[in-house]
Amino acid sequence: MDDVKSVVDLTRKTDRPAKDTLLKKREVFEMLRLGSKPENMREMELDDIFISRLQLLVIMTKSYLNKYPLGSYRERSILENAEFVKVDAEGLAEDIAFFGWDEHSQNGLNFEPVFYQRVKLLAVMAEAFAKGHSLEAHKQEALEKNLNTICEAITFSKTISDMQFLRVA
Repeated sequence: MDDVKSVVDLTRKTDRPAKDTLLKKREVFEMLRLGSKPENMREMELDDIFISRLQLLVIMTKSYLNKYPLGSYRERSILENAEFVKVDAEGLAEDIAFFGWDEHSQNGLNFEPVFYQRVKLLAVMAEAFAKGHSLEAHKQEALEKNLNTICEAITFSKTISDMQFLRVA
């Protein structure tokens, strides 16, 4: 935007049509709005971050199960997200144990207590394969079932074909 302002200053001394064209371009830049509408926006909460990291962990785990390569960046990302998700799932499970679970609650995340145990299991297994431990066939099958259950709970698409962007990763 500073470039536009400096060019506008230069065009003050030159011809009028160039200045008008530049001002029109500037108006176009200012009209471009990306993201949600202001009335649909809200502050990001810890639950949003938990779900986002969980979805990322699900995607990376599915890519592992479908034999996509685990580069160093993906391994590091799996380890970081798995640690965050595991700690957060443990904390949320402790909250449920302390306060009790109300299936009719409208506040925050509303998952059954066993959901957080599944998430913790996913995180532990993701850490294992990210550190280079191979998962045997029966463990991969159990991981796939666990992923499908988690995906159903968070209403996240569970088919790898919906994640075409993994081909470039």
